[in-house]
Amino acid sequence: LMMSSTRALPVAKIAAAKRVFGLPDDFLVSLVPRHPDLFRLVGVPGPDASGDAFLELTSWDDRLAKSAIELRADREADVVGIRPRPNFTVKLPKGFYLKKEMREWVRDWLELPYVSPYADTFGLHPASPEAEKRLIGVLHEVLSLSVERRMAVPIIGKFCDEFRLSNAFSNAFTRHPGIFYVSLKGGIKTVILREAYDENGELVDRDPMIELKERFVAIMDEGHKKYLEELRRRNEMLQKERANAIHRGAKVDTNIEEGDMEGSEEDEVYDYAQVESEGREPL
Repeated sequence: LMMSSTRALPVAKIAAAKRVFGLPDDFLVSLVPRHPDLFRLVGVPGPDASGDAFLELTSWDDRLAKSAIELRADREADVVGIRPRPNFTVKLPKGFYLKKEMREWVRDWLELPYVSPYADTFGLHPASPEAEKRLIGVLHEVLSLSVERRMAVPIIGKFCDEFRLSNAFSNAFTRHPGIFYVSLKGGIKTVILREAYDENGELVDRDPMIELKERFVAIMDEGHKKYLEELRRRNEMLQKERANAIHRGAKVDTNIEEGDMEGSEEDEVYDYAQVESEGREPL
């Protein structure tokens, strides 16, 4: 909301990105009403947040108007006693080299003053290097606020009007490969904040929401394993019962056949004796 040019965002767009930012499903009920000093809901969002409602910022807090880059500079100042100039961290992957002209352009661009995504930048020319700096600052901050420091590009595109991003904002990711990494895994174009991950692809600063998510997934997996084990055990018992039933059925049938044969022989003997006793010629 503080990065938005109007200090307001459509509820439908926030709902579309709630998973990325770790918001609960009922954030309009459980979160917004608890902070009337910060938020105001305008309009009727509807049952699925698909209405024309907006969430507005009611007050500005300078303590919150600091980007992740500015906070990092403050932490370094606490350690060394001198506050470095806020700037982006450039981490090129192994084996990736920039041409000389590109290296010089990146060096000159990094030398430009940092433009906070929370600053008023209406006076910047859209084609100026400062506007490029502000664009990268906004994208960097949006990713820094996400739970996994990654975000689908189409979701970022939903906020183009509010964050004053051009329709070609995604080209900035390829212009700054040392800051962003673009993945096409799963057929979804996803941008990843490169500095947030180590060489093994693990998050450096894990959000507590990730820990809760992993614990929940582990519990669900354990329950699913127990369910499959119980299902396998029941199937084995059913197979044994069927095999025993078939075996018992075959044995009973055999006894019945033997009994029928014995009964037939006795009948034949009895009839022969009866014929002879009556003085008739046997057939």
